[in-house]
Amino acid sequence: MKNKIPIARCPNCGRTVLYSDDPRDKLTVTVRAADESYHGKAMLCGKCKTMLAVIEKPKVARGYVAIPVTSATF
Repeated sequence: MKNKIPIARCPNCGRTVLYSDDPRDKLTVTVRAADESYHGKAMLCGKCKTMLAVIEKPKVARGYVAIPVTSATF
């Protein structure tokens, strides 16, 4: 069994809420307090009972640039 690496903490109390086997996940996952209007991946902090929004940034391969496509004609 691999050791779990802490990757995200609760912004209110500082408790570690997310762990991962891959240390690179620390760069792609963030946690913030969720608003009432938030709809998406969320979790509850066990210590301070704050609803947290889990935000995963898209992973881009090294050496490549991600260009968003807004319109395309075929």
